Amino acid sequence: MAASASVVEDTLSCLYGSIDGSNSWADAMGRVAAATGADRFTFNAVGHDGSFHHDSAPFDPEGLLMFAQDFADKDLRLQRIVSQRRRGLIHTGDVMTAQEIAQCPVHNEFYRLFPECWNACILALEHLGGITAPTVQRRASKGDFTPEETRLLEVLGPHICRVVELQALVSARTLGDDGIVAALDGLDDGVIIFDHAGFVLHMNAPARAIVAIKDGLELTRGVLRASHRDSRPVLFDMMIRTLRVAAGLNFELPRPIGLRRPGNARPLIVRAFVSPTGKDANRMGVLTVQDRASWQAPTADTVRTATGLTPAESRLAVALLEGESVIAYARREGLSEHTARSHLKQIRSKLGVTRQANVVAVLARLFGS
Repeated sequence: MAASASVVEDTLSCLYGSIDGSNSWADAMGRVAAATGADRFTFNAVGHDGSFHHDSAPFDPEGLLMFAQDFADKDLRLQRIVSQRRRGLIHTGDVMTAQEIAQCPVHNEFYRLFPECWNACILALEHLGGITAPTVQRRASKGDFTPEETRLLEVLGPHICRVVELQALVSARTLGDDGIVAALDGLDDGVIIFDHAGFVLHMNAPARAIVAIKDGLELTRGVLRASHRDSRPVLFDMMIRTLRVAAGLNFELPRPIGLRRPGNARPLIVRAFVSPTGKDANRMGVLTVQDRASWQAPTADTVRTATGLTPAESRLAVALLEGESVIAYARREGLSEHTARSHLKQIRSKLGVTRQANVVAVLARLFGS
C-alpha cells in the first residue's frame, strides 16, 4: 500500500500542477497512464446537451481529431454509458457483446491505426454538467487491467474531473484577459480559435455565419471540418500541422489552403497561426477564414497610406489588383500608355519587385485578396 500511496500522491501533485503551470496537462495525463499501467490515457466528456470533448496522452492530434470527427458517434460504449446511466468502472465487455466488438468500426478501423487503445477500462462519473469518462487503454498483448490498476483509476478519476473543471475556468479567464477574443472579433475575416485537441473554443461573427450555413466549413461534435468532402483531408492536415507547431513539435506552419464551397466557385481561403500566449500544448491554434466572394479592393487612399505610393500610382495599383490591364487603365483615365507605364515602373521600384505579376501578389498579400 505504501508504494501505491506514493504513486497516487505523485500523480495527484502532477495533475493539480497542470492548473498553475507547474507542469503541462500532457505530462499529467501521461503520469496517470504510467500509474495505471496504461499505454494511453483518454479523457472523454459527454454533455447532457449531446456535446462531446476528449483529450489524450501521449499527445497525438491526428488521433484526437479523427476520433472526434469520424468515430465518437460510433462508439457504443459511450452511447450506452449515457443512455443506460452506467456509472463506475466499466470494461468493454460490460456494455458490448463479442459480436458487436467484432463489427465495431472503432475496434476494426480506429484501433488498427492506434492499437494501444484496444483494451480499455472506463470510469464513468456524473460531473461537469454531463458524463465524464476517464479511460485507461493498452495493447491487446498486455491483457486486461488488473484490479489494482483499476482501483487506482477509481481513486484518481474524481480528481481528474476536478482538474479539468478548474482548467476550463482558468482557460476561459485567460482567453478574455489576454484580449484575444475582443481583438479578433473586430476583424472582417472569419477567425476560429481551437485548443490543442482540435475543439473549437471561439468563433467570431463572420466565422459563425460561414459555419451556420456550412459554406465550406462545419462543426462536427465541436471539431471544425470542411463541409465539402474533397476538402476535408486538406483542412484535417492543416489543423494537425498547426497543433504540432503549437505543441513545439514542429516549427513550420502550413501554407494557406482553399476550401471548396457548395454553389460558389470562389473558395474560402484559410490561413493557420498559433496563439502568441501559452506554451507547449497549451497554446491555441488560430485559423483565419476569408470569403473571397465578398472581398473588396482597397481604396487608392488606403494603398497610398500603406505603401507610400503617390495618388496616381495608388490608383493604378488598385486597378491592377482588380484585374485591369495597364493599357485599359490608361484609356479609362485619359492617360498615355507611356505615362501609365512610368507609374508602373515607380510602383515596382517602391514595392521592391521587378514584374507586374509580383506587384499584384504583394498587394494581394498586403490587402488580403
